[in-house]
Amino acid sequence: MRYAFSAWLLLPALALSPHAIAGPDIREGLWEVSVQAEIGGQPMSAAPMVVRQCMNNQSVQDLMAQMGGAGACQISDLQQTGNRARWNLACTGAMDVSGTGETELGVDQFTGRMNVVITMSGQSVPMVQNFQARRVGECQ
Repeated sequence: MRYAFSAWLLLPALALSPHAIAGPDIREGLWEVSVQAEIGGQPMSAAPMVVRQCMNNQSVQDLMAQMGGAGACQISDLQQTGNRARWNLACTGAMDVSGTGETELGVDQFTGRMNVVITMSGQSVPMVQNFQARRVGECQ
């Protein structure tokens, strides 16, 4: 089940799509997302996973549709106060995912945390993701 979790490391970027958060304008472009994840209380790796992703409205929707066997993902109960946001997340499919997230947004950066439970083949495992991201340039 450990390898199946790798697709979920992109959830922070997906959860913060321009459609999900109506707060500060997050600029489209090339973003670097750094995620430090723990599964069942154990770090997934000694170093954070770093992903560079070109983010625009369509690419976020496409990535959400391709998420490693996950079915429909829904963000609900979005609460915003200034540049802070909190939400609930639920995905169904080969893996069921449910949990909460929170972030602090800026135009060219964001930081946050997600606490989820991933259920696959009847086995449930808690996962915590601490993430930070920054816009590093234009999409090529």
